[in-house]
Amino acid sequence: CLLNGLVSLHGGSAAEAGALLAAAAVSVALFIAWQRRQLQQGRKPLMDLRLFQYRQFAMGSVVAFIYGTALFGSTYLLPVFMQLGLELSASHVGTLMLPAGFVLAATIAVVGRLADRQPTNLLVSIGLALLALSFGLMVFVGLGVSLWILVALAILGRIGLGFILPSLNLGSMRPLDKSLISQGSSTIGFLRMLGGAAGVSLCGIVLEWRLGAHGVALAVGASNPARIAAFGETFLMLTVLCGLALLAAWQLKEAPAKPESAGTA
Repeated sequence: CLLNGLVSLHGGSAAEAGALLAAAAVSVALFIAWQRRQLQQGRKPLMDLRLFQYRQFAMGSVVAFIYGTALFGSTYLLPVFMQLGLELSASHVGTLMLPAGFVLAATIAVVGRLADRQPTNLLVSIGLALLALSFGLMVFVGLGVSLWILVALAILGRIGLGFILPSLNLGSMRPLDKSLISQGSSTIGFLRMLGGAAGVSLCGIVLEWRLGAHGVALAVGASNPARIAAFGETFLMLTVLCGLALLAAWQLKEAPAKPESAGTA
């Protein structure tokens, strides 16, 4: 219902979109009530809601959802921008994105070694800040931009992803009881993918909205500054989302250990 509602916002009627989004909200409420009942009856729930009693996991879930939205949304938006906004060929776009993939693999390897020694909130926050910066700088990209600038911005974003990927799950699940580890892993993955599916629709909705506001179409005629501005404003939306995720990421900080009480003589 959620995804269909977002699609309806993109190309359907407002009434249909509102009904579908309302149905999604009711479905979530019913699912939560059902899972609580399963716990009360001593059964194994599909999603163990005790996970969200852990502050680090709850904040990590928020980050995972928003991070998935920004990641998958940008994965859709960036190639479309390069092809329909900057009028580059598909082969050019693939070539420009290739170095960023290699840098992402190298960054994950390096940050994976740091994840056990450095604070999770710091690593995830650095990654989100770099990702937000790469989106924000896209606002200043225009027709005729140097291809090396596009490569550099793609690499910057992938370095940010490399900081987030190995750190987020580890930091979110570190305080969990061992019996909840498997539930935690699947829940974080589900929320990230749900955010990703919503992110693609959200980018499409915002892009269509801004194109209409500028009075231009995406696939009609040559690109122009108005079309570029619409893409830039959509990238700005992703920047804001990463900023919101930063607020939650800082809450991944581990609680200080309680001092042991002094023994009596």
